[in-house]
Amino acid sequence: MARPREFEIDEVLDAAMNAFWTKGYEATSMADLMEAMNLKKGSIYKAFADKHDLFSKALEHYLAGMDKQMRLMIEAAASPRAGIEAWLRQGVEMCQGQGVKRGCLALNTAVELGPHDDSVAAILRNHHKRMLRMLSETIAHGQEQGQFRSDLEAGQLAQMLLIFGAGMLTTSKAFSDDVNIEEQAAMALGLLA
Repeated sequence: MARPREFEIDEVLDAAMNAFWTKGYEATSMADLMEAMNLKKGSIYKAFADKHDLFSKALEHYLAGMDKQMRLMIEAAASPRAGIEAWLRQGVEMCQGQGVKRGCLALNTAVELGPHDDSVAAILRNHHKRMLRMLSETIAHGQEQGQFRSDLEAGQLAQMLLIFGAGMLTTSKAFSDDVNIEEQAAMALGLLA
């Protein structure tokens, strides 16, 4: 009879995610993971095939949380414009609210592993498609209600917002003191009008 797992999977994925997010994939050692997850190496390897498998699952866990939070935020908003504004505000808070400037795990991963790790790149592409779809649908609804400009397609505007968000989160890692993130987010929202 197999022994039951002695840990909650979401808790250890959160801990691993935070370790990878802070140091990056390559710089995070197994000792770092053992300490962060409060598990012995054997327990980690019983649950995950290797460091890459743990990282992939931690990344998917992070992205699933982001997707859910974004969907709930947009659905709860009083209007499409308010939904996009809430999404931008979340990005601003993420840029300003980190004690350790670590940006976004997805973007950090895209830079570190995306160019040469096909499985990770596929995870990130799927996430990008989901975010693009949510933003495009929200902008299209806003266009129907006259809240957003209609001279450009919703998908084009959504892609612009994603690129802006990526730049905002990346900039926050090194230049947050030099850039007024709130002002830039307001300008991005203004470009949709």
